[in-house]
Amino acid sequence: MKVLKGYKFRIYPDEKQIQYFIQTFGCVRFTYNQLLLARQKALQEGEYKTDVSPAKLKLDYPFLKKTDSLALANAQRNLDRAFKNYFSKRAGYPKLKTKKNSWQTYTTNNQKHTIYFVGNQLKLPKLKTLINVNLHREVLGEIKSATISAKDNQLFFVSILCLEEVTPLPKTGKSIAISYCPKHLVQIPATNYLPAFRQEKLQWQLDKAMKRLKVRAKAAKNRKVLLEKAKNYQKQKVKVQKLYMAKNEQKKNYMNQVSYRLVRDYDYIYLEKTPTFMENMNFSETDWHHFLRKLQYKVQWYGKKIIFVDAVENVRTKENSPLNV
Repeated sequence: MKVLKGYKFRIYPDEKQIQYFIQTFGCVRFTYNQLLLARQKALQEGEYKTDVSPAKLKLDYPFLKKTDSLALANAQRNLDRAFKNYFSKRAGYPKLKTKKNSWQTYTTNNQKHTIYFVGNQLKLPKLKTLINVNLHREVLGEIKSATISAKDNQLFFVSILCLEEVTPLPKTGKSIAISYCPKHLVQIPATNYLPAFRQEKLQWQLDKAMKRLKVRAKAAKNRKVLLEKAKNYQKQKVKVQKLYMAKNEQKKNYMNQVSYRLVRDYDYIYLEKTPTFMENMNFSETDWHHFLRKLQYKVQWYGKKIIFVDAVENVRTKENSPLNV
């Protein structure tokens, strides 16, 4: 079956490319906000639709012509989706975007081979030069879109969405019952089945970096210097952010490994409907829900099945449901 599959990579743009990304972030944010204000005005007048569009905004604001038109069109699409979710009571009322947000993004589409890889470099629309990419895995399938994201305009990433053919995994005839575990994410009969997960060293580095950040913040305060202008504080802040990101990426990689192993080795996976979560542990309630989303789309891709039960202990004691690890 064909599925939409995402790949995320770190990219290393040069100065001109960084300036283009920052400019595009601003144009997309400006377009989104202008469309939102126009939609709000229309709703106040009893209308749902408005005649304001990215094409019309380009006539009033010529600087928008310098950026990717598909990125502006996707801003309009995102606003339409936001209002649809709001009226369906799936989300709150759309808010104006701000440049103070530490994460900035824009999405562009692949039209007539405008997004492609050349070795470890990426070609994007409107950019004449190639972008260096940490291509740690092969991108398969047809590229549909690319989303550029930046953390404080310092760390840049690209998320590639592909239409890819996925082959169902072989049937094993096995089943397993798993539950939430605050230490290892999942509780299964044999703990040696899980891949290694150790964040002690990374956590130690993060704690040390946080202490140093507090010291530099105090030093800046004593010198009566704003934190935004304190160079030592800002440098340390970037180090802390990188450690946080490394910790989160390590956790995501562990979730991917665990979910794939379970889907690969078992045809039926029993899960508790309402597990009891614990705070201040390796894996939180949010982590568990992220893991469930990964598990759910993988069982769909690879022809396996998830069964939610009240208690996995009841499943483990059934003779008709042998659990082999």
